[in-house]
Amino acid sequence: MSPTPDLSDLIRSVRDEVADGDPIAQLAKAAEYAAGLSQLGDRLLDHFVFQCRQVGMSWAELSAALGVSKQAAHKRFTGLAPTFQRFTVKARDVVQGATGHARTFGHPDIGTEHLLLSLFDPADSLAAIALDRLGLRREAVSEELFRRHPRGEAPIQGAIPFTAHAKEALRGALEEALELGHNYIGTEHLLLGLQREADYASAEILSTLGAQKDTVRRELLEGLRRFMREREKQTPKIDG
Repeated sequence: MSPTPDLSDLIRSVRDEVADGDPIAQLAKAAEYAAGLSQLGDRLLDHFVFQCRQVGMSWAELSAALGVSKQAAHKRFTGLAPTFQRFTVKARDVVQGATGHARTFGHPDIGTEHLLLSLFDPADSLAAIALDRLGLRREAVSEELFRRHPRGEAPIQGAIPFTAHAKEALRGALEEALELGHNYIGTEHLLLGLQREADYASAEILSTLGAQKDTVRRELLEGLRRFMREREKQTPKIDG
């Protein structure tokens, strides 16, 4: 472990970078250092709080470890990771698969591209069927993923956080479900959430491979209609 720099080290670094001794320039550089250290500390806490939440620790346990009130801990860290109460089993499998992909590929966080790749499993999900009908293949998505995000040198250990875009896309899946009048979040909503914003890596990959936003939505909605028709056929009618 690298030793934490002490105050004298930081002062020396500021003076070395602002060689002309301008006190205002040194102050600005010191402020830059302080902001960087604060952000680094926040990211360090975020990482381990997320890890604790992944293994099921409560906010009471976290607040005790952090030495703050439960309310303060919840306010500071809530939204750090999406919650999955409304997700179907298949949708949860997709999120777990995305985590596995990021870990195996040596990527330090879970992005929209990992979620998109994970939508190919299970193959009988509405999203996977839509991707197949649109002519999208896992290999092509993998190639685009690695073009944007090359493999790391080794698999990642410990908890892996979601990127800001991945969190937005997962929240977007909830919004898509609500707009469709659904009280659950399935793989179809995940796919819709992954293309809500054009700058998501998942949306860029879909567009690059020829699957435009309107086309994907149309195919998914038609898939939903087919699914509902099949379910109605299998539901026994009651005479009465």
